[in-house]
Amino acid sequence: MRLRLSLTNKVLLFVSVPLFIQLALIGALVNLHQQSEAALRVATHAQDLNDKIHEITSDIFAIVSRYRNVELFEKAPVDDAVAEKMIAVLWQHYRELEVMAKDQPEIVSAVIASERATNESIQLFRQIKESYEKADTPAVMKQMMLVRKYRHKGQSEVVRQLLAIADQQKKVLERAPEEQIKFRQKAQVILIFLGLFDLALGIALALFLTRGITSRLGRLSENTVRLAAGKPLLARLEGSDEIAALDQVFHQMAGDITEAYRKERAVIHNARDFICTLDGNNRIVTANPASRTLLGKAPEELVGKYVSEIMDEESIKNAQDYLASLRIELHSSPYEIELIHSNGKRVETEWSAHWSDVEGSTFCVIHDVTDRKRTERMKNEVTAMITHDLRSPLNTVNNVFDFFERLLPSSEEERLHKYMLMGRRNTERMLWLINDLLDIEKMKSGNINLDLRPLDLNSCFTKLEETLGALAEEGETKLDVEKTGAIVSADGKLIDRVLTNLMGNALRYTGKGKRISISCLEKEDFAEIRIKDEGPGIAASDLDIVFERFRQLKDSKVKGGSGLGLTICKAIVELHGGKIWAESVLGQGTTFAFTLPLEKKLL
Repeated sequence: MRLRLSLTNKVLLFVSVPLFIQLALIGALVNLHQQSEAALRVATHAQDLNDKIHEITSDIFAIVSRYRNVELFEKAPVDDAVAEKMIAVLWQHYRELEVMAKDQPEIVSAVIASERATNESIQLFRQIKESYEKADTPAVMKQMMLVRKYRHKGQSEVVRQLLAIADQQKKVLERAPEEQIKFRQKAQVILIFLGLFDLALGIALALFLTRGITSRLGRLSENTVRLAAGKPLLARLEGSDEIAALDQVFHQMAGDITEAYRKERAVIHNARDFICTLDGNNRIVTANPASRTLLGKAPEELVGKYVSEIMDEESIKNAQDYLASLRIELHSSPYEIELIHSNGKRVETEWSAHWSDVEGSTFCVIHDVTDRKRTERMKNEVTAMITHDLRSPLNTVNNVFDFFERLLPSSEEERLHKYMLMGRRNTERMLWLINDLLDIEKMKSGNINLDLRPLDLNSCFTKLEETLGALAEEGETKLDVEKTGAIVSADGKLIDRVLTNLMGNALRYTGKGKRISISCLEKEDFAEIRIKDEGPGIAASDLDIVFERFRQLKDSKVKGGSGLGLTICKAIVELHGGKIWAESVLGQGTTFAFTLPLEKKLL
């Protein structure tokens, strides 16, 4: 069974095995060093024993030399201070020798035997000395003979035993250098053997580890090349180490990329918009099948052509400038360019393009806006028709009603005046509706110019109160207008129109005895204007749709209005860079609020 280890464990094994070998080498050297030190201690001990034995033999010879002939024997006393000191030194050396040899029983036995023989010799000398001092003349010669005989015997026995010990320790000393040499030789052999083994094992482990890593990393590298080239990947690596895990993640990622690429190609292939890629020279590199619908040409017919070849001549210069600007600007808004269909018809398109420095190409999404442009032109034509063909006749009819009102005397039939007033009001309502529609279209198309000036909101509130005060009194509704010192940057006429629309809307929905308030708060760089009424309120689900054109609340009991007032208010506020919203709770009234950018405060 193959052992599967992680890359971390393999590296740890690679590092730890040589370390364990080095630890074993150090242990072996320490053991040899301890053996060498032990042998050295034995040799040193033997030297000390030998020296002590020599001291004892020297002491014995010194004592014996004091009584070596009759003359010295007669003169030298046995118990004088010199003799006592010599004997005391001798016993001291014996005791030291016993202590030194306490761990060596055979040497201790020999020392005790030698010490006993020495003691007997000393006692014999003392007996002979006592006999000699009694002056027993016949026994003198006999005693001397005994002294010589015993002295020779005792001296030989003592010295023999001590010399035997000394000779034994001498042999130990002689073996010490040889043992040290052996220890050094063993240490050298161990160092060389384990060093070579450690080196060989390290090389083998390094080759095994690096070969496994490099081969597997090479496989990963090969897979990256294959992925970039769109070729099938090599099989997944076996194992549970980090490289195998990385390879599994890479295969998963490659599968995800392939799937995403497949989906992307499917989206591009099935897209209704014409999608293409241009190289650095604006030559078409890739194109999707939508080119057949947009230009009447297959993608393979377009690849390799300059994009200018499918453009209207009047659009080429502008298109080139647009494509060149993409390389400078990070973001670019859509751009309209006219292309030429294979049948010669012009196709109006809107381009959304992006330049990539990495790929050195431009990615383009081209949307056919021919129908939209045609619709816009038709809408403009309708708007022009409303302006000229409807508003002018209505103005004429309105003038006719004015003329008849001036001509008819007050005594005429009352119904005639009633019908003329009804016709006049409906004519004016149609004119308001037409004017509102025209204004909305102007705002959406950007054809309205703002006259931005510092505007005192307090003066706007005062003007609003003067304009609608009478209408509020007629409906028995109270107006609360708070003073403000806010100065905004806005078009005064348009803001007056917003305030009038919102206040008029509040008056329509606020009953008798109710209150309407208008106030202003300054928040950071904006002024927030709030118009609060005490009407029936608006359901939460309807708050987001009240600003849509022609939308009126279904459950509202108040009729009339074009349904464009709030839409116009929203368009005007957004043109100024502000926002407008409604807050309401059913049965508790509604608050319409909008913001305008601040200019400065009144001093």
